[in-house]
Amino acid sequence: MKIKLTTLSILLLFAITSVFSQQADTAKSQFAKIGDVTLHYKVYGKGEPLILLHGSMESMSDWDKQVAPFSKYYKVITLDSRGHGQSTFTDRKMDYALLSEDVVQLMSQLKIDSAYIVGFGDGGIIGLFLSINHPKKVKKLIAIGANYKVDTTAVYAEILNKVKAWDIDKMTDYVKTHFKDYKNYNLIGQFTQRMQTMLLTEPKLSLENLAEIKCPSLFIAGDHDIIKLSHTNEMFENVKQGYMSIIPGTKHYPQKENPALVNTIILDFLKQKFENIDRFK
Repeated sequence: MKIKLTTLSILLLFAITSVFSQQADTAKSQFAKIGDVTLHYKVYGKGEPLILLHGSMESMSDWDKQVAPFSKYYKVITLDSRGHGQSTFTDRKMDYALLSEDVVQLMSQLKIDSAYIVGFGDGGIIGLFLSINHPKKVKKLIAIGANYKVDTTAVYAEILNKVKAWDIDKMTDYVKTHFKDYKNYNLIGQFTQRMQTMLLTEPKLSLENLAEIKCPSLFIAGDHDIIKLSHTNEMFENVKQGYMSIIPGTKHYPQKENPALVNTIILDFLKQKFENIDRFK
């Protein structure tokens, strides 16, 4: 992947991205009945479909620095995963397979045969599941700050300990204040507990699973990410058509901390034909 960035281009892109992120979101909220839940989603722009999948305990609004730049070239679909944002939740076991099937069903309702998938954190993990279980649905995958398993070889122990120590009452208050127009007040406790369990026990993918991913895939992480760089590199090394990009001076949210650079890298990856690179030639 040939990315040619000058200091001037980065500054210009940062200025453009800042302007876009400050513009009011005028896209209409839409809702789709998906099995036992109703998913909240929005559509921006025209062109090939590009789906943005947010992280754990977040919502579609966390892509505010990506929607406008990406929708200049693609039909961008953002959604709130079940239990997040304005999507509903039922008292049901949460796992990434279920969350990925929600995306497949939404794509079916929107008559989308395949799409570019950009996922952060949990969204990146959902992208892995989609690429493995529904390979024809994914044209290219961009996984930011994702992990294919959950242990101290993948995630720093300090982070896992923080999740183990969640105060459910405080997390309930967080959900109430963080998710606008939340529709699941009677199930907040169950939601936070199931998310805690999922984050500590999922995903459970293997290197053999990663080898099943056939689509061009880009793994992005901050150089100070909570996901260990060795783990990001392991995913990159075990996906045949894989690229990797480590964003300097950023933590777990490189798409927020340096959106100009990350957006440029993602758009370049999406637009360019994938080239297998033989490192020994």
